[in-house]
Amino acid sequence: MRMRMGGRWLIAACVWSWAAVAAGQPADCTTWQECREQTEAALAAGAAERAHDLAWRAVQRGPQNDPALMFLLARAQSASGRPDDALVMVRRLTERGVATEAETHPDLERMRALAGWAALRARAEAPPAAVPPPAASGAVTTPVPPAPAVSVVPAPSVAPRPVPPPGAPAPAAAAPPAPTAMAEATAVVDERFRFAVEAFETSAVVYDAVSRRFLFGDRFGRKVRVVGEGLETAVDLVRAESAGFFDVRALDIDRRRGDLWIASAAGDGSAGRVHRIQLISGRPLQSFEAPATPAPWQPVDLLVTDAGAVIVLDAGGRISRVRLGGQAIEDVMDLALPGASSLALGAARDVVYVAHRDGLRRVDLAARTSTAVTAPPEVPLAGFERIRAHRTGLAGVWRDPGGRRRPVTLTIGARGRSVTRAVAFQPIEAGGDQVLAMTVIEDDMVLVAPSQGGPPAEVRVSYFRLQ
Repeated sequence: MRMRMGGRWLIAACVWSWAAVAAGQPADCTTWQECREQTEAALAAGAAERAHDLAWRAVQRGPQNDPALMFLLARAQSASGRPDDALVMVRRLTERGVATEAETHPDLERMRALAGWAALRARAEAPPAAVPPPAASGAVTTPVPPAPAVSVVPAPSVAPRPVPPPGAPAPAAAAPPAPTAMAEATAVVDERFRFAVEAFETSAVVYDAVSRRFLFGDRFGRKVRVVGEGLETAVDLVRAESAGFFDVRALDIDRRRGDLWIASAAGDGSAGRVHRIQLISGRPLQSFEAPATPAPWQPVDLLVTDAGAVIVLDAGGRISRVRLGGQAIEDVMDLALPGASSLALGAARDVVYVAHRDGLRRVDLAARTSTAVTAPPEVPLAGFERIRAHRTGLAGVWRDPGGRRRPVTLTIGARGRSVTRAVAFQPIEAGGDQVLAMTVIEDDMVLVAPSQGGPPAEVRVSYFRLQ
C-alpha cells in the first residue's frame, strides 16, 4: 500500500510546500547566527511574519535561554501582531534581572500599548546587577548568566539563628522545609499561528510531518479540520455526512500505513464508533461500532501503536482495541479508573500509560495487567489531563494544586514502573476549563486553545519548548 500511495504522498507534499511559500514562510537557515541575521533583515524590511518564524528558529537552535535571542523573538512577536506573547517574553527577561530596550524599541510599540505594560515597566526600571554580556549580540544590555535548561528548585534561605540570653534553654531545632512538588524550569513559548473558523471546539490535535499539516478534531462540528503549518485557514478534511461521525472525541495517525483513526461518540455515550480514514484524501475506509457495555461509552483518547493496533481509552478506565486488519472493536480490560483522561505509548511493546484522576498506571496490553506508577513523595502524579511519550518518559499537561495548567516532563525508570525525575514548567496562560488539546512533536509540546481576547472562533496554536 505504501508503494501505491507514494505518488500521492509526493503530490501532497509538493502542494503543501507551495502553499507554505505562497504564505511567506522563510527558507530554512542553517545556523542560529544565520537565523538571527535573517530575522534582523526581515524586521528592517517590514516582513514581520518572516521575522517571527526566523526568530523562533534562532531561539531553538541557539544557546539555551539566551537573553539576546529571547529579546529578538519578543521584537518579532510584537511586530507580527503577537504583542501578548512579546509581553510574556519581556516579563521573563525582567524576572531574570535582564535589562532590555523594551521601553524604547520601535518593534515593541504594539506590546507597549497593552494594559500589562505599565506594571512590567515599573519592574523593569529597577537597577539590574552588573554582569558580563551575553554570548549572542543583540539589544539586551545587562543580562544575568542564562539559567540552565532545567533548574532544580534552590534550597530555601536560612535566617540567622538568634543567640539566646545566658541561662535560657536552647531553642528547638527548626522543622525541615516542606518538600517542593516538582523541580522548576522555564521554557520558551512561541505562538506559531492562529486561524479563524465559524465555530470550533477542539477535542484533539495531531501533526502529519509528511504534509506539514495539523489535524484538529472538531467535537461538536463532527468533523476533522486541517491547517497547514503556519497558515491561517482551516479546511474540512472529512465530515460526519460522509464518515458517520458522532461527536469527534479523539484521533491519531498511523504513520506507517497512512491512515487517520478517529473515535466518536454520542453525547450521552449511548452509541459510538471508531473510524479509519485515508489520511491524504479524507476518504472513509472503515468504521467499527462501539462494544455493547452497561456503562456509557465515552472515549477520551486514542493511540495507534507501531504494530498498527488502535487503542481507545474510555473515561471510566476501559481500554478497547482494534487490531491491525481486525473487523471489530474488542474489549481489552476494564481498569475501573474514575476520571481517566489520556493515554501514552510506553517504551516496551504492548505497554501504555494511563492518566487518571488519582495518578498514573502502567498497562501491559499483552499480559492484561495494570500497575500503579510510583514516584518520590514530593512528586504528585495525580491531575494529569493529557500525556504523550517524550524521550525516556512522558510529557503532559498537569493541574497543579492551585488549579493552574502546567507542562510537565516525567523521566521513567528502566523498568517502566516509577518516575525518577519530574520537571514542571511555567503555567500555561490559557487557563480555566476551556478545551486545551495537546500533542508532542520531538521536544515541542503543541497546545491548542481558543485565543484569549480574540473572537470566540479564533483558535491559537502555540509551541512550548521542553528543554
